[in-house]
Order: sequence, then structure tokens, then C-alpha cells
Amino acid sequence: MILSNYHTHTLYCDGRSTVEEHVKRALELGFHSLGFSGHGYVPYTGVYYGMTPDVAVKYRNDVKIAKIHYAGRLNIFLGLENDSVNLQSTDGYDYTIGSVHNIKCGGRYYSVDSHADTVARAIAREFGGDGLAYAQAYYDAVYDFTSVKRADILGHIDLVRRFNEGGGPFFDENSGQYRSCAGRALEMAVRSGYYIEVSTAPIFKQISDETYPANFLLRLAKELGARVIVNSDAHRAQYLGFAFDKAEAALRAAGFAERWELTPDGFAPVEL
Repeated sequence: MILSNYHTHTLYCDGRSTVEEHVKRALELGFHSLGFSGHGYVPYTGVYYGMTPDVAVKYRNDVKIAKIHYAGRLNIFLGLENDSVNLQSTDGYDYTIGSVHNIKCGGRYYSVDSHADTVARAIAREFGGDGLAYAQAYYDAVYDFTSVKRADILGHIDLVRRFNEGGGPFFDENSGQYRSCAGRALEMAVRSGYYIEVSTAPIFKQISDETYPANFLLRLAKELGARVIVNSDAHRAQYLGFAFDKAEAALRAAGFAERWELTPDGFAPVEL
């Protein structure tokens, strides 16, 4: 049973629950560890901007207070989810998640997970209606980002699936082109030493019955010797631990015998 989560958002960024609400829910679930991962600041027009520097100070202070208050009952970690297009300083954080949420095309930034209309507009304007070319541009961005170790954990590697429910309408997730560019990005991330996040967000958002990464990428991750860490990307306290049983089952089906957790002494393997 997985009793931890390290991808958690609060009201300080785009979450809908407070630090305290997440902590109380974690205790209800019997968690031993909870990591907060506020979004780093992205100042570009039309792109979600995360925590401003002033807000980030308040966020860090709130999590540090919770750390002290709940010491002995729950291991609380202060984390940052850094966006690939505008990395923030990681000083003072216990761990970091690095994620590609946006791709830059023709001088514009397009979010891959904010609105389906944004995806459709990007594909029409920048890729001549070719959804697979759009997906490849996303995975090229992941590849470039992970070519250097810029964070501890790589967040939701195939986030580009966000509005491609059921394998469409934007691109074919079973195509050789799609699987090749996704696999190439995963291989680079593993080679660079990232922990690969297995996120249950697609399940509670009813996007897919599969996690990020999808099952074919989980199998490849096992072949590559990837270290995986299970998270829910909880923006509301109610989603802490959501569908972790399905994530465990998917990992076992892919051949994994262990996953990783963050402890006060660093990352450590845990038997599935």
C-alpha cells in the first residue's frame, strides 16, 4: 500500500486546498509522508504563471510551519514543481519536480494541459493540422529538458495526452511515430538520472484508465531500469492517494518489483 504523495498543489498556485487541508487528509489516510510541490513562476503571456516570488515565500513558510507542527506524525517535505520554460532557484527546497507544461512554437508558448482549444489552435497554427507533429514537438521539449539533470523527479512525462481522450482526437497514441518520440524522451530522462513519476491524475480526471506514463511507457521504463515514484498530482485534498492501487497494479504488470519514496534521509526504494 502506498502511503505517500510528493506531487501536491495548494491555494498558493493552482490547487484548491490549503496546506492544512492536505495534511489532515494525509493523516486520515494513514500517510507517513507528504510532499508539497508548488508551481514555479512562469511570466510569459498566455502561460500559467505559478507562484510569484512573494507568494512563494508565503508558501515556503506555511509548509515549514506544518513540518514543525506535525513532526513525529507525518514527514512533510517542501518541494517545487519547476516548469521547463522558466526554471526557478531550488535553494531551500527538499526536492524538485521538473515538468514540461508548455511548448514554444513560432514565438508563442502553448500550454499542453490548460484547454483543448489551446491544443487545437497550436496544431492548426504551428503544425499545419498535424497532431502527431505537435506531440513530437512536446516530446522533443521533454528530451531537451531532461538531457541535463535539472530536477529530482520528472513529472507526468506524457502530459500531452491530457486532451487526447481515448487515443484521439488529436493524434494516434498507438502509432509508431508517437511511441518512438515518447520512448526517446523517456530513455533520455532515465539516462540522466530522473525518478520517473507515475501519476494517477489521468484516472481521477477521467482522461484514461492508464497512468502517466501510459502502460507501453511503463514497460519501456522497466526495460531501461527506471526508478519510479507514484504520485497523484493532487490539486484537492480528496485526491491524495487516489487510484494508487491501480498504479501499483500497472507497475507490477510492467514487471516492477519496487518503487521509490522520499524519506528524511533521501530517496529510498520500497518493495511493491
